Amino acid sequence: MNARTVSRPTMAIALTAVVLSVVSLLGLPTPIQAVAALLVLVLLPGQALTRLMRVTDLGLGALLVLALGLASLTAVSTAMFYLSVWSWQACLVTMGAITILACIARARQEAAS
Repeated sequence: MNARTVSRPTMAIALTAVVLSVVSLLGLPTPIQAVAALLVLVLLPGQALTRLMRVTDLGLGALLVLALGLASLTAVSTAMFYLSVWSWQACLVTMGAITILACIARARQEAAS
């Protein structure tokens, strides 16, 4: 698998997750940090996980982005809470990692087809 076999949207989602995770952790002004955190916590993981399913319907895809993003955030937050390790920084890094791992899985799908 090389960079030529990975689609631009897959690369863009992965790079955006990395950049926004770092930017959110650096401590920007609150409105910018809130938007970046929302993207990393809900929308980017949901988009990356939805792309694994190859959904063609636009409405269903948008619904899955929100549903999968919120479901994964709930699962991660609940697990961290029960393990007594919850913090917004750890949750942000974990959701960024989930996004990157889903993008790697999508890149492998693209390389295989």
